[in-house]
Amino acid sequence: MRTHAVYLFAFQAICSLGASPTTGSSTLSSIPSIAPAAASVLPDSTSPTAPAIPSGAPTIQLDEGTFFGVSNGVTNSFLGIPFAQPPVGDLRFAPPQPNSPYKGVHNATYWGTQCLNTISITGTVLPSWATDEMKRYFAIFSTLAPSTFGEDCLNLNVIAPANIKAGQKLPIVAYIFFSGFDFSGSSNVDGRIMVNRSIEIGEPVIWVSMNYRLGSYGFLPGRQIREAGSGNMGLRDQREALRWIQKYIPAFGGDPSRVTLLGLSSGAASATLHTVANGGDSEGLFKGSWGESGALQHLGWIDSPLAQGIYDEFTEKLNCSDATDTLACLRQVPVENIKNVSASSADQFWLITADGDFIQEPPQQALVKGKLAPVAIVNGIAEDEGTIATLTFPDGANDTLLLNFIKQAFPNITDSQAQVVLDLYPDDPSEGAPYGTGSQYELAPMFKRIASIAGDIDFDSNHRLLGSFVANRQDFWSYYYTRNFVYGFGSTHGGEIPNMYGGGDMADLLIHFANTFDPNGPKPKTYWPKYRLAAPIMLLFSGNDTLSYKDDTYRSDQIDYLNHLNLAVH
Repeated sequence: MRTHAVYLFAFQAICSLGASPTTGSSTLSSIPSIAPAAASVLPDSTSPTAPAIPSGAPTIQLDEGTFFGVSNGVTNSFLGIPFAQPPVGDLRFAPPQPNSPYKGVHNATYWGTQCLNTISITGTVLPSWATDEMKRYFAIFSTLAPSTFGEDCLNLNVIAPANIKAGQKLPIVAYIFFSGFDFSGSSNVDGRIMVNRSIEIGEPVIWVSMNYRLGSYGFLPGRQIREAGSGNMGLRDQREALRWIQKYIPAFGGDPSRVTLLGLSSGAASATLHTVANGGDSEGLFKGSWGESGALQHLGWIDSPLAQGIYDEFTEKLNCSDATDTLACLRQVPVENIKNVSASSADQFWLITADGDFIQEPPQQALVKGKLAPVAIVNGIAEDEGTIATLTFPDGANDTLLLNFIKQAFPNITDSQAQVVLDLYPDDPSEGAPYGTGSQYELAPMFKRIASIAGDIDFDSNHRLLGSFVANRQDFWSYYYTRNFVYGFGSTHGGEIPNMYGGGDMADLLIHFANTFDPNGPKPKTYWPKYRLAAPIMLLFSGNDTLSYKDDTYRSDQIDYLNHLNLAVH
């Protein structure tokens, strides 16, 4: 398991601003609620109190069940549809199980229960030098439509054009929400915006967003988890939602042969990991993957000494360490106890691991062996990905602290290798992030140096490594995002959110990609060439609406060495 999760820790901590980590919803409501919040457990449709279908409500027949949703005249939304059995009792810490056939009448006008979050850190984590503009920037990450939180949370949402013609088969955008694998939920962006935009440009799509288990509920490691075949439950939840799409999306007018995965940050990591899951067998569940600010992560083994220590500590805190079957004991522990222990543990505990089954090996090994699903891929990054990581470093950062950070990133490297990495990033603000800003924005000691090292380790190196193995094997496009400049942070992690999820030019490119698995569309404003080893061209998003090109050759000495370590020490 990779232990340098300080980047995710910082990102998650800030993203929790204004939100209760386990039971509440965000106080920031820039995403409109499609319908009033309500308990997301759907009423027993076979009981005498089964809901009546409102006049004019859109309906969908699934098996022997009828779901009614809500329409705004342009889109029909069906929310909170269960796609798997509740992961409670014996199914806690277990792979998702398919639903029984639907029966009766179901109210699908409410957001479903969101999976329990494990982040408990509030805005007090911000260092004294953080500016008001930085704080405002992070408001977008804590946005969540009014929702409830609980363990019975495996539900999804379908948003489709309201006027689908008979026989029409529309492509699917399957959205995996950004979460750091610890927080948020499927209602953190409004999919109606994407569907509306697709209708406007004459290439309609259907939006599906799914919940998946987070934190310890979704990513508890350990030998006992591996032996039970239960590793990476959160990723397996996503895969089960994709199976649901194959079975049921035709009822909504969707084409199951045209499914594109979409995600940012941990959602992008998830979308890319699905290309190497099952040894690269996509099961025909998707044909495209679009990742923003996230690629294949560095994963340790689920039963490594570090991972096993996490499991053992978890069971001890929950009074299960003396049980004959510790996993069975954990499945009987009251959920409130698990919430409290999960929230008090370091978030680096709850990361994806190589489990030997679903994620069969570390992704870098899968790339080397060519075990990658033959799907079209788009993957890109923001210019200053690492500036958020500075929030986790104490004032007075020094070389010793940075060397420890590098060793956490690559647990098996030597002291001399760590020193090589540090020497590749001199303490010269003009060379750090935000890039191209000279000595400006050195808000704290080594701020820009830390940002450059963290960004290249966590993002830029992984992105380039993916491109180097994929580009000449299958269709691959890359982008570089320099818009949405924030004082101090530059064009930082997640800067694409307002553009992609607000109906901007990046959304148009995604819609083209979902329809044809080529982002260019019929009349591209700026042609986006495929990324090739001989010509590693990235589409450059700059200015307010400018599209041009950038070669993926920047900081070659630094990133080449990091990727040497990526392949050598994992």
